[in-house]
Order: sequence, then structure tokens, then C-alpha cells
Amino acid sequence: MADLPMRYDTRYRWTGKGAEGWIDVEGLDALAVGSPHDAGRFSPEHLFVAAAEICMANFVTLIAERSGLELQSYTSTAHGDLEFEKGAGYRFSAIVIRPCLKIPAGAASLAQRVVDKAHRSCLVARSLNCPVTIEAQFEEA
Repeated sequence: MADLPMRYDTRYRWTGKGAEGWIDVEGLDALAVGSPHDAGRFSPEHLFVAAAEICMANFVTLIAERSGLELQSYTSTAHGDLEFEKGAGYRFSAIVIRPCLKIPAGAASLAQRVVDKAHRSCLVARSLNCPVTIEAQFEEA
């Protein structure tokens, strides 16, 4: 891992229309962003949930490799529950990530340990104020 602290820079450009804008990261294509009501654009809420889901996937694949677990495929879905809390406003109350790992026959116990360790290691999930729950499924080949 690189020296700490690490820094992540982004740049936002408003289009001049509603909540529509672009988020840029140097060296990458711009990402169309907006509100949850802007069709064709990612909302901050989608990116928030996606950040936890992607972080989990990154740690599962890394820890699987280091643990000798031969992942044949990895997919996941995630959802975040946004609620209104009187006196506090809108906030996420929970995120649920459902990874599905295709693994060799007889490797479910190791796969569960990999998922558990990945969940404990995910820096995004550990940085959030809402609980992140993992509901893993294993498909043995």
C-alpha cells in the first residue's frame, strides 16, 4: 500500500441545469452526476452505496487471492435505506451488500472466512455512520 495518509482528489462541474453536473478524477472519464431524480446520471446516494459495495468486492478478491481461495466469479447487489429522522434530517439507516461467490466444491468454509475478513477490512464500511450488513451466497462448482 502507498504511504499514508493517501489523498483522493475529485472535481465537480455544474452544467447550469438543475442538479446536473460532472465529477472528474484526473486520468479518468468524467461521470455524469445529479440528483436521484435525474435520469441518466448517478446520484450521490447511488455512489454512496456503490462505494461500500465496490470496497467489499475489492477486499474479497484481494483476501481470496491471499488465502488461496480460487474465485471463479464474483457478483454482488447492494441497497441502502435512506430515511428521514426527525430532528436530524435524511440519512442512511442501513446498507446491505449481497455478494455471490462462485467457488470450488468444498470451499464454502474458507469463502465465508474470506467474506468475514473482507467485511472487517472494508475501510468504506468502517467509515460510515450506518450499519453495513453482508449477506453472502456461495455457489460451489
